[in-house]
Amino acid sequence: MSVQQFVKGALVAIAVQASSQVWAAELTIVGTGDGIVVLNAIGVEFSRHQAGVTINVPSSIGSGGAIKAVGNGEHVLGRVARGIKEKEKHYGLDYRAFAKVPVAFFVHPGVAVSNLTGKQVLDIYSGKITNWKDVGGSDEKIRVVRREDDDSSLAALQETFPGFSGITLTDKSKTTYSTPETFEIVERKEGTIGFGPNDVAKDANVKILKIDGLVPSDAGYPSATTLGFVYKAENNSSVVRQFIDFATSSAVHKTIRDAGAVPVHAP
Repeated sequence: MSVQQFVKGALVAIAVQASSQVWAAELTIVGTGDGIVVLNAIGVEFSRHQAGVTINVPSSIGSGGAIKAVGNGEHVLGRVARGIKEKEKHYGLDYRAFAKVPVAFFVHPGVAVSNLTGKQVLDIYSGKITNWKDVGGSDEKIRVVRREDDDSSLAALQETFPGFSGITLTDKSKTTYSTPETFEIVERKEGTIGFGPNDVAKDANVKILKIDGLVPSDAGYPSATTLGFVYKAENNSSVVRQFIDFATSSAVHKTIRDAGAVPVHAP
């Protein structure tokens, strides 16, 4: 399944038919493209426990879009892959983390490499290594795909992947502006490498690389994005509160792990 097909399918309404004894409600959670698979999975579980509630997870408007939409009162709940910036604090939003999604490095399925060292990743993204034969693959040009400067996955790499903040990304890389665009290019273009949320990567037609022998779900994997909810205190009632409490409870830890992420224990 291509990631484009998935994201179209992930414009989701996860619903359970309301019984005559249960009130019906709909909750739309807008925001980042990171963690869509995780949030959909949580939504399925929530709807199993709370009959009559529909959880809508629309396509990405970015973390900044979520903060603005909730801050302006257009929506009551947003999903973000970063914290609230100083310039956004005037919206008066609360934040609650619920999962960490590893930032996976992945390649076109035809690339004959399955593991890179951390240093090799840095050398590829800085342009020092330009051919797959130099890291154990075939004689093939490495086509580097990166995200725009404000992307949450790039920010996570710069904050948590050892050495990534110290390199200048090669000017021969292709910049993409959405998670679906990144996966579409890597799925289609031979020799390509990219990075993005592991929950999406695991369902895409790409090869996820090990880094220093570690898969993204392993303890000690070097980089992850923290996913969280943003909301106004006055809206943290009824279905909003129920959903947030459920999404941050131990009841969904297995669901989160199965979706390719790691649970976060919210305070």
